[in-house]
Amino acid sequence: MALCRGVARFAAIKQFASMTDHHRKKEWTSIPTLPCASIEATLSFWEMLGFAITYKQTRPYQYGVVERGGAAVHFAALKGMETDERHYHGCLVAVPDAAEVYREFSQRMKTKLGRVPHAGLPRISRMKPGTTRFTLTDVSGNSIIFVSLGEKDQETWEKADDGQQSPLRQAIARAIRFRDYKEDEKAAAKVLDVALKKAADEDRLTMAEALIIRMDLASLMGDRDFAGECDIQLSRLDLPEEEIKRLKQQHGATM
Repeated sequence: MALCRGVARFAAIKQFASMTDHHRKKEWTSIPTLPCASIEATLSFWEMLGFAITYKQTRPYQYGVVERGGAAVHFAALKGMETDERHYHGCLVAVPDAAEVYREFSQRMKTKLGRVPHAGLPRISRMKPGTTRFTLTDVSGNSIIFVSLGEKDQETWEKADDGQQSPLRQAIARAIRFRDYKEDEKAAAKVLDVALKKAADEDRLTMAEALIIRMDLASLMGDRDFAGECDIQLSRLDLPEEEIKRLKQQHGATM
């Protein structure tokens, strides 16, 4: 998704975080509006997540606004939206702690929907321990990225470009970028597959971390056989069980 790419978004987040009262007193105001198939269904979905509906109209056109924590998201119904499977719309919402928001949204979805959907519409991306963002896709396919304010998000992104680390360590950072920033599990898996084939002089802990991430990716993509193969390779490293457990917890491995 193009919204997730590029370093420009970090500049936007920094600008948002450093705004002063003087900067907020501006003459012009821009209000991006996201399309939706039904204003009723869209507003109801966001209300379920704890947002307040601050404006709604159905005639002469459907338009609505939800707000929470000082952030407002505007929606307008678009004819034909329900028949179009292509969705490229979204925005960033900067919050103090994305992990805390993720836990709340997941619990609300589980309570109201009976599950936490990671596929289809609506859905919420998986948020790994220690990460700084997640993507919530609503009933109309709009992808809202919730990101923690601060420098850690940028540091994690830029780590993938650090050529001073070992090839496998850099591959791990690149895989995390694909997995957590672009929601591209296939690309993350490919990066690790290539690096693991070439890994000859890597230390066992780095090898174990790469295998655990790759095993988790395989599990998420439904490839149980490959996940099992990774588990076998992991056991051959002969590392203490405590280290394996720590790495699995670090990456929120599902296996």
